[in-house]
Amino acid sequence: MKLLLCVRSLNDIQTALEQMKVQPEQDKSLPFLYSTRILPHEVDIVETGAGIFQTTYKMTKVLQRQRYHLALKITLGNAYKEAHAAGTVLNILNEKPGDYGTLEGEEWRDYYDLELLDREALPQVRGGFVNLTNAYMNVFAPFKKVVGISVNHFADKHLYPIRLEKYKADCETADGLGFSYLCLYEKQTYYHLCVVERNLATGEENRAKALEVLNLNVVELIKKL
Repeated sequence: MKLLLCVRSLNDIQTALEQMKVQPEQDKSLPFLYSTRILPHEVDIVETGAGIFQTTYKMTKVLQRQRYHLALKITLGNAYKEAHAAGTVLNILNEKPGDYGTLEGEEWRDYYDLELLDREALPQVRGGFVNLTNAYMNVFAPFKKVVGISVNHFADKHLYPIRLEKYKADCETADGLGFSYLCLYEKQTYYHLCVVERNLATGEENRAKALEVLNLNVVELIKKL
């Protein structure tokens, strides 16, 4: 299998790389892309950095070069519902832009409300950027399917109730749409997993646990694919 692993930083998965005893080789033309072989898989790792703009650019450059059997993004994010404790792994099935728009009085109006985005325009499905991938379902079945939003203003304890109500969102990430939008447009099979770092409903925060779970799942997923 040709696998593309999308992470914010190689440091986030250093434990997994050490456990799998691999040292990815940096690409000479794309310095944010690394390659290695793990078990029977040819694995490329794209190090996106923080934010939608970096993720979008780097994913575009990588997918221009080749397609993969699977692109997998695994990242840290924030939960909006009490049930999702720190360390929970969520499978973001429906992705939405969470803070693109304007505040008119006390009403938040997003790009859809302003008619700058059409809910039916491709690659959207049923009013969101929906992942229709059904490959490798036995591998990803343990992870709860959720609605996620991508936001520039991250971990805001005052805004999250508004986002929860408007988008029926379970979690937020800082760069998810930079990944899923590209994959949908380019018809690249993908999954986007969010490991909960903090729960904005309960106030729980545990980055160390989230990173531990992230690394554990990188190893286990590659073994099962």
